[in-house]
Amino acid sequence: MNDHMNIFHDYLISTKKLSANTCAAYITDVSTFEAYLSETYQKDLLSATKTMILTYILNLQKNEKSTSTIARSLSAIKSFYRCLEGAGFTTKNPSLNIRAPRIEKNYPTSLTYDEIDRFLNAPDLDTSIGVRDKAMLELMYASGIKVSELLSILVEHYHATSQSILIVSSNQRHIPVSDTAAKHIHFYLEHHRGFFVKDSEEKHLFVNRNGEAMTRQGFWKIVKGYANVSGIKKTITPQIIRNSFVVHLIQNGADMNTLMHLFGQDNITAGQMYLKSKDKHKISDLLKYHPRG
Repeated sequence: MNDHMNIFHDYLISTKKLSANTCAAYITDVSTFEAYLSETYQKDLLSATKTMILTYILNLQKNEKSTSTIARSLSAIKSFYRCLEGAGFTTKNPSLNIRAPRIEKNYPTSLTYDEIDRFLNAPDLDTSIGVRDKAMLELMYASGIKVSELLSILVEHYHATSQSILIVSSNQRHIPVSDTAAKHIHFYLEHHRGFFVKDSEEKHLFVNRNGEAMTRQGFWKIVKGYANVSGIKKTITPQIIRNSFVVHLIQNGADMNTLMHLFGQDNITAGQMYLKSKDKHKISDLLKYHPRG
């Protein structure tokens, strides 16, 4: 790197306190802009004008760069010139008053009611594996819990009487379980978990074929397998199952604040990405809004 880029690098680390990956991305962005100036205008970074930066942005758009990539590139360029200005290398900042293109928020992908029915009905209930998988998938859709939370549930965390589960994580909470999910969890516990578990010391609710705690990779394979069986063309991931839980409940009238508590989200803003709702309901009433409640 040249002297200006070395100064910029130090500025990103010491003043901006950016991560190593972000620093590397910013250096690459400015270097790419530098190459554009040299090739297009035969100019260096200190000779750039506002017009040159704008034409560079247009060039990125012409080459179908994503809005987020363009926004980051402009942010890097702005940071570079602020750095040079602060260090006294230039008194004119050509990037002033240039706005980044608006980044459109992508609303989360979810399954329709028909698709979630097809997916959840894919396991073969004539087999112990199918019964186990059915219980896991129904619980995930009924509660919106994360994969890590699902796989860390112990048998003692499930309370059949109150039909609820204790989620032990960074956001510890009790969640209600829908009638459908409770029915399949009970059937799995009573008649099929013993098919897998040979060690009485194993406490996890859901286990693999060897009777041991299931891994995230193992669960992902299960989801992928049933996605293929159900014939749904959309990509189905554990996150999309969580998304579907949120979207379907809100569509049926559930309150966002209550829902985010169950969903394990402290930041309510994240929930606003799904749908808007003005209704207020208690947690105890929430499951009546679940399609499979």
